[in-house]
Order: sequence, then structure tokens, then C-alpha cells
Amino acid sequence: MSRVRTGCFELALIAAAAAACAPPAHAQYPGHVDEEKQQNGTHLRATAVLEYTGDLGKIKESRLVPIVVWDGMQYQPGGLYLAQPAPLAVLSGTQYELEAAGKPTGFFNIKDSEDLAGLWIGVGSFEAPPAPKPKASPAKSGHTYEVRDVDPDKPHFAHRPADEQNQDGTGASGGGTGSGTGTSAQNAPPVDPDRPTLHPRPSGGDSGSSSAGSSSSTTSQPDPDADRPTFHRRSNASGEVASAQPAIDPNRPHLGYTAPVDQSKLDKPTALFGLPPDMNQMAGISDERPADTESWGFSWSNPDDENKMKAALETIAQQAIAPPAPAAATTASAAHRRAHAAAAPAPPALADEDFRCYSLSFGGGATMVLTAHSTGTPVKYVTIVAQPDFYGQPKVLLKEVTSDNALDVAPRYRLVDAVDTEGNGRADLIFELRGQTYRQFAIYRIAGGTATQVFQTQPTAN
Repeated sequence: MSRVRTGCFELALIAAAAAACAPPAHAQYPGHVDEEKQQNGTHLRATAVLEYTGDLGKIKESRLVPIVVWDGMQYQPGGLYLAQPAPLAVLSGTQYELEAAGKPTGFFNIKDSEDLAGLWIGVGSFEAPPAPKPKASPAKSGHTYEVRDVDPDKPHFAHRPADEQNQDGTGASGGGTGSGTGTSAQNAPPVDPDRPTLHPRPSGGDSGSSSAGSSSSTTSQPDPDADRPTFHRRSNASGEVASAQPAIDPNRPHLGYTAPVDQSKLDKPTALFGLPPDMNQMAGISDERPADTESWGFSWSNPDDENKMKAALETIAQQAIAPPAPAAATTASAAHRRAHAAAAPAPPALADEDFRCYSLSFGGGATMVLTAHSTGTPVKYVTIVAQPDFYGQPKVLLKEVTSDNALDVAPRYRLVDAVDTEGNGRADLIFELRGQTYRQFAIYRIAGGTATQVFQTQPTAN
């Protein structure tokens, strides 16, 4: 899948050896990578989130935020792992493969790393995926297949194979007495004397002379392309075709150009700062071992089932952000309350609705994620993760609700994507938890009918 270039991992091993002698400022994180374990199956796999503005092919500003590094046994913080001072996940030369629901969409090559108020980011450029190789044309078998028309009433083209025509038009072969030729001639329809015929153009002087002895129906026609210009190549005395390229003058002046010394600084794109409203997010994986890429998108066998599940989650989301109903008066009689009962309020409208369906493992069922917010004041945000139960009804695994007034204690959950963070063929859900003045990323594992948070980054300022 994605990969980290070999040079970067050599630097990583050197940095790991130096980390053992460093003061224990980050002693809670391992600073040594066992090369023997790397060769025996344990390897590093980094997960990051690319944030950018503009189109993916024409990025205006971008930054790559490291999330986590899987060391084969446990998760390590991507922004702190082997940091001396820049962490391993954003070292120059590291390459991340960008994914959308598991499908590769290109690469992001890190050219430099920067520290933004304690948040390390990678700065680089986007690289489009390689073009698919053209399919090779099937090899010709060398066999010639011949289809003969034996039905006299079946429509056919007014042309018969040459081996079935005689100069006198009888249809019998003049040089052979085989039964096959005679039978095909007898089954063929009679020749129409007024039927138009096609005259092949002779390929050379010999064919022209041979056609002179043929019947008038095969008289050669003048070649309409006889005067068409053609290219000619000059041959030398040995008969080889001479090259059309003139000899190069060794004394001819030429242009010399080299890359400037600070070319990396000139090619460095502008880093993204802040949280602009048009910012896009995409997950990326960096792994030194290529792996088969899985598509985590769930395919519904019936589109009606998808629409049904989406409508059910919308109802759950509307109920979650609806204002509480006013308390009924206890002194009024039941008949009076029924007579003066107000009509049920309309469900709140949902804005910026995002509904995605994943299959987080090979052959697994649907995992649905719905994020939206209300249009009233204050704005309420809702995120729901659910799976269909045995009866085809959504079973809620995770429901997070907050509002503009509570972002300082309950952040808003924004789905990034489903990513295989461990390289074990199972995907997890990555959310951005955005508060009023901070944000962080969290990884949720969906298994056994529950949603469990398995990793969370340290909060950083917005």
C-alpha cells in the first residue's frame, strides 16, 4: 500500500539509537526500534490526516497531521514518537498513501516538518496515482475460421469466397475434384448476372498481368492512390536505412541547466494555518510493507434498504437535537388537556448531513455513520454510529450530541474516514473532536456490537 522510503527508515534507526542516550523527557514513549523485530514481522505503520484547501489535484494550502504510529504491539502518538525534535511520522522524504474509504487516491510526499505551537505537521506536495497500465491485446491464435452460408433463403452479402467461384461462374473448382468443394457449390445460391461485384485492387505488376487473363468481372481498376506521396528512407551501401537525424556537431553550443541549491525551498508549498471553513480532510497511511488495499465502502444489495436506514438514523438524530417538550399542567383535567393539547412540533431540520456506510472487515455487515447539525439557535451537533440488528432496525452504538454553548466540555464529533490503522485487514473509524478552543483526534473500534475508543491524541489549540 503506502510506503516510507528506505532512506527515512535508515534515519529512523539512527535516531532510535540516539534516543536511548537522550534524557528521559519523553520516557513514556519508546525510543528504540528493535531491528530484529522489524525483520521478524513487527513493523511500523503510521496514520495521518491530510488537511487542505482547494481541489486535491490543485491544492492551495495543506498540512499533514500525524495521528498515530502502530509499532506492532500498541499505539504510539504520531506527533511524539521518536521526536528529535521532529517526530518520525513527519520526517522529510516520508510518503503517505491517501485513501478514501480504503481506495487509494494518490500520495503526499513530505518535504519538511514544522512545529505549530506544539503541533508537528508535515509540509509537502500531492502526487497523483500512476496511470493504469493498458491491457495487452489478446494474442492471435493463427487459426482461420470460415463461415459458409448454406441456407438459400438466408440474407447474405453479395460476395462469395474465391475458392468457390470459377471463371465461367459455375461455382465448381477448376483444379480439384474433392467432394467438399462440389457440395458447397451445389448448396450455394445461383449467381445473379446483374449482381454488383467488388473488384480488388492489384498489389503489384504481377497481379495486374494475371488479372488480364481473367474474366471481365475481375478486370483490375486504376489505383486511386497511385499518386499519393509517400515517405522514403535513404539506404547506404550496405542496404541499411540511414538515420534521418543529422550528425551532431561536437563544437555546437548547448544549453546547460542545473537545479538551484535551494530548490527544495522554492518547491515548498504554503502550509495551512487555522481551521478555514472550506478545509477538506483525507486519511493517509505510511507503511514500509506494501499490502493489498481493501475498499471499506459497503454495497447495498437493495438501494431501498440504504434509504430506509438513512431515514431511520435521521429520525434518531432529530429526536436527539429536538428541544425538550414543555411539562404539562397537573391541575387541569385530562379532558381539558386533550381538548387544548397543542399540535406536536415539527422535527428540527438537519443541515450539512453526511451519511456513510462502511464494511469494516472482509465480508462484514454495514456500519452506518450520520453527522449533522440543526439550523436553530443555538446550533446543535449530532453524530450517530449504528448497525442493523436482526430485525433490520438500526442499533445505535455511539451517539454524541453537543451545542455551541457546550463545546468547551463536549466537543463536536466530525468523521474523517475508515482506516486500517494496524494493517490487519480491519478498519477503524477516525473522528476529529473539535471543541471551542481545542481539537484532537480519536480512533474508535467497532466490534461485538459496541464502539470502543482505542486511541486519542492530546488536545491542541485550534
